[in-house]
Amino acid sequence: MRNLSIVISLLLLSFGASAAETGAGTTNGFSKADFRAELAAPKLRKLLGVGGDKLFIAKQDGPVEVLDKDGKTVMTLAAKSGDIELTRKPEAVAVAGGTIYVVDSKLNQVVMYDLATGKYQGRFGSKAGGNLAGDVALDEPQGIAVHEGVVYVADTGNERIQMFGINGVFLSTLALSATATGAAEKDKAYKLGEPTDIALDAQGRIYVRDADDKSVKIYGANGVYLRSLPKSGKPVAMGVAEDGIYVADESSFTILKYDFDANLMYTFGSGGEGKAQFKNLSGIAVDKGQQVFVGDARKSLVDAYSVEAGKPLDQLPRTAGRASVKWLASIPVEAGALAGDGKETLYAVGKDKKSLQVIRKGALAGEIKLDNMQLSAVTVDKSGAIWVLDRKGARGAKLDETGKVLLSFGSEGSKAGQFDSPSAIAVSSSGMIFVADRANHNVQIFRADGVFLNALNGENSGKLREPVAMAFDQHDNLYILDAARDSVLAYSSNGQSAGEFGKTREGGSLLSRPVALIAANDEVMVLDGNQVKVFSPKGQLLRSFGAKGSGAGAFDDPVAMAYGGGSGFAVSDSGNKRVQMLATLHKPDAPQQLVAQGKVHSVELHWAAATNAYVKQYRIYRSGSENGGFVPVGTSPNNQFVDQDLEAGAHYYYRVGAETEFGFEGATSAVASAVPTKFVPPALAAVQVTTTPWQVKLNWVAADAKYFSAYRIYQKDGDSYTKIGEVTQPEFIKDGLTPETGYTYYVSTVSSDGTESEKLAVEAATQVFNRPPLEIEVVQLRDVFSNSYKIYERDGIGRIKLINNTNKSMERLKVTFQLRDFMDFPTETKLDKLLPGQSQEVPLKAVFNNSILTLTEDTSVQAMIEASYFENGKRVAFSKNPTVNIYDKHRLTWDDRDRYAAFVTPKDPPVMNIVRSVVTQFKETKDQAQLSAAVFDMLGVYGMTYIPDPSNPYQVSSGKVDTVDYVQFPRETLERKSGDCDDLVALYSAALESMGINTRVLEVPGHMFMMFDSGIAADQDGYTMDNMYVIYQDHLWIPVETTLLGSAFVKAWEKGAATYYKWKDKDMTVLDVHTSWETYKPASLPDSNLKQGDILRAEIEKKFPGDHMSVLKISSQTKTRRYLAAIKKNPSDVDAHLQMGIILAKAGDRDEAMKYFDKVLALDPKNAAAMNNRGNIFMIQDKHQEAQKAYLAATQLSPKDAKVWVNLARAYKAGNDVKKAKAAFVKAQSLDPGVKEEHRALELELLNAI
Repeated sequence: MRNLSIVISLLLLSFGASAAETGAGTTNGFSKADFRAELAAPKLRKLLGVGGDKLFIAKQDGPVEVLDKDGKTVMTLAAKSGDIELTRKPEAVAVAGGTIYVVDSKLNQVVMYDLATGKYQGRFGSKAGGNLAGDVALDEPQGIAVHEGVVYVADTGNERIQMFGINGVFLSTLALSATATGAAEKDKAYKLGEPTDIALDAQGRIYVRDADDKSVKIYGANGVYLRSLPKSGKPVAMGVAEDGIYVADESSFTILKYDFDANLMYTFGSGGEGKAQFKNLSGIAVDKGQQVFVGDARKSLVDAYSVEAGKPLDQLPRTAGRASVKWLASIPVEAGALAGDGKETLYAVGKDKKSLQVIRKGALAGEIKLDNMQLSAVTVDKSGAIWVLDRKGARGAKLDETGKVLLSFGSEGSKAGQFDSPSAIAVSSSGMIFVADRANHNVQIFRADGVFLNALNGENSGKLREPVAMAFDQHDNLYILDAARDSVLAYSSNGQSAGEFGKTREGGSLLSRPVALIAANDEVMVLDGNQVKVFSPKGQLLRSFGAKGSGAGAFDDPVAMAYGGGSGFAVSDSGNKRVQMLATLHKPDAPQQLVAQGKVHSVELHWAAATNAYVKQYRIYRSGSENGGFVPVGTSPNNQFVDQDLEAGAHYYYRVGAETEFGFEGATSAVASAVPTKFVPPALAAVQVTTTPWQVKLNWVAADAKYFSAYRIYQKDGDSYTKIGEVTQPEFIKDGLTPETGYTYYVSTVSSDGTESEKLAVEAATQVFNRPPLEIEVVQLRDVFSNSYKIYERDGIGRIKLINNTNKSMERLKVTFQLRDFMDFPTETKLDKLLPGQSQEVPLKAVFNNSILTLTEDTSVQAMIEASYFENGKRVAFSKNPTVNIYDKHRLTWDDRDRYAAFVTPKDPPVMNIVRSVVTQFKETKDQAQLSAAVFDMLGVYGMTYIPDPSNPYQVSSGKVDTVDYVQFPRETLERKSGDCDDLVALYSAALESMGINTRVLEVPGHMFMMFDSGIAADQDGYTMDNMYVIYQDHLWIPVETTLLGSAFVKAWEKGAATYYKWKDKDMTVLDVHTSWETYKPASLPDSNLKQGDILRAEIEKKFPGDHMSVLKISSQTKTRRYLAAIKKNPSDVDAHLQMGIILAKAGDRDEAMKYFDKVLALDPKNAAAMNNRGNIFMIQDKHQEAQKAYLAATQLSPKDAKVWVNLARAYKAGNDVKKAKAAFVKAQSLDPGVKEEHRALELELLNAI
């Protein structure tokens, strides 16, 4: 029943889904309206409207239901909020800006709900509770529409249209009129008798269904009557869409569609019981996309139609729409005079006139007490300083934010610079102070330092009777409100009288009780009684708003107002004991002086900038015609815009509109037009020339890709140019030329528009042919490190470049490379073809023989490089013989530290032999720390000593990446029994790696040491035994200072840990030899003749007594700490005792281990695991009888454990009781057949025994 003209809806798509289910078709030449769907609406009283992808209906019992696209109820709008009745008889709905507006004829009000949630947001229009004065309140309203921030209500009972702001501020009654000579004026046809429905079109024209004379009347945005739709039957509902007007005719049960010139386009519908027939027309709602919905209360249905589109209204040019007002906030404070800083702060004179209330961001933020003053006025200058008038002290004063008086001026009296009853104060942008005095009937001017200058003079000065308020606008024009004259006196910024306004042409007053004014945004707002009247700077009354009441935007004895910045302002209302924050929703005037200038594929637009603070941006529209079809092409925050990527030579037309901070667009500018020009490329700045005897190559900097098409190359023959090439890349090659000959070329750029730049002449001369046809250029040739000779097979030792210096292609090219004596065969690289003037790089790979490892000193070798090709079936070859340095196997450079990994040789027999000789003597030891300590101490007994390299000590050479350093292989360090720190790290790392213990090389400035994995997992608490261990890759690692070989291992451990933590967060690097071995594998060395005698364990323990036991205790303590903590917490923890015994036994501390197993059996005599582990310890100690007893007891505690039976078999065999051993193994095999394979040797030995 209502048109919701500004609603953005998706019902074209959503309701189409329902139509598809019914099998309905689309419109065609025979049917202008296709029936799409029936939506069930039980107890329907009236279809109220559509918006936000929702339908709104009123039920017979009153509430408003919201339906989705399928006709299902998604929410019901509350009919009450606490004790407040919201709806009783809803008549219409409008939707705008996320708000639902419901007009109710019984409660005479408009109720607002949130569109997304349905939450009640407020109400307005009713006189109930003093909300609004009776003379402007609604009486049985039935229609509502929202357009550009203004709510239009068909006030049926009062025979008028009332206008409100977006959230309820009363604006005014729409003044209806007709042209003085028209028939409508003569018979008063323009007047309304019973306005029911109301809607607006895109151009702001107002459509009202008048039930009194059964007509639909059309008014301009200013209320001037334009025409009525042709009368037909009895219209009972009306709606306006983007392409026409829809009227529901009750007498014929049809829907009539008119275009915007009031011509009938077509009708649809009929009376009856069938589908698409009506029994009672109960509302019509139209939506974008030609979607029409018709309510039928008798059938309890809403019918949905898709109708044929009409011609929509042109959106442009727009006229400036009606300004509106939005309520922002109310602050409960009683205040007198107000002043704002134009940003976010207001200062209000308190009720006692002895304080300033500070209001910030819409809330009371503080108070400035001024007990010795009686404040009559306040203002804020452009710097934010506060100025007040003190009536008690007859003075003006400047204050800081705390209320401290910074400056005081004036005294009591009527002479120059004196005050009697100072009433208003204002400060110009230049800092001059103006003070109005209602008793002295004048306005006086002071300097910023308080020095009196003069009294305001001019034509208006003699008219002053009772100046009560003053304000400067943004142009520094002064406006003085005279309460006795009920008028405003204006002065220009240069002090000249600019007239008086507030009077009618007949001399009557437009103001009745003026008390305050502000001037901003090219408007003067006067607070007059319970209204605000808005004038232009020249005194034209533009509009008014406000009314007596207590609702939003209503007033009860307002006393002051202040500008709040942008479009905001505040009003102090003594009757309602509040300060209201409001904002004007301006519709800006059309931008002026629009100029369009054609540029390259673009148009530049300029216009006069708006002076009003509320303009946020500008919208730009373009068309190919001056007469319409404008579409938006962009926005601009300032007064210029460039429309780019346009077709050159086409004519484009533009309009511009200004948009406010609240998103409202005003009038559009006059049309400006321009024609974009074609792009003419600039001439190339320079061309580089490269020549060979047979070729010229031209290169230049690439042109900008935009509008680029190609480059053209010419040669000149007389006065004419001949094009010899066209390319898209910034280079051109001309082949087949004559050596030692000059050529001239001309290069230009062509645009995508077909335009061409000026031609640049380029001189070139081909070279003398004195170079080999196939040239070999050495690009890189690296020195060879023999210790990592295998990598050159993969990575090569350098690169050469082959250059074809001829004007013919070379085919079947082959490059061979060889270093004589060190390579058995040359390596080969083949190329299919090399074009004239072309070059290509070729890697030089080398496959060395083992003789390279026999080098005992650095050697220079002549390389043999040959490149050949075939020409006319004959092989043509060229060669080059550069020199390559081959370093002996001890050399490396520290620029690639991974090379060091080649010196860590864990599989070198001398290393493996000496390590195995020690490990076999500690076969009972499984702990990695103890084994590593044994090897370290062994090397000490062996006589290993740290001796720095006398020629290149590590601390010097490691910091020089270009120095070739000398490093010993571990076998050589063993042979010499000494080495630098890097030699000793390589030896000890190789020794541990040969046992499968992971190591890392540690480097700090000037020194190298290492660390190895203890095999102990790091605890989550970060335990390191006071930094003895290092947490690395979730394990505990042991740092070792290898230069202390010859000292006890624990000492080297302590020193290594100290060095590690000293450099941990500084310049320490960690080298993972395993990763480095992927590139630099351990060197393959020739067989060694080194013979070293075994170092006995007794010798080690003699030289380092207690060292092995110390490491054992440290390792055991680390491994067992969590179980010791568990035992401390629970001394009866069997599992913790058992784990303690197992760990200690593995570590070699068997006596302590036995104590824990005995404790387990004391706590749990039937613990088979503890008994089995006692047997294991006895076996290690060669106490076979005790082992047999322990294992036998374990089999009795766990008779089905095959592994215990195997242990018993081993114990019997060790005691030479083969019969019992065989019986025990057979028992184990019967329990687990897998025992036979797992212990194959034992099985063969026992089962074959007699």
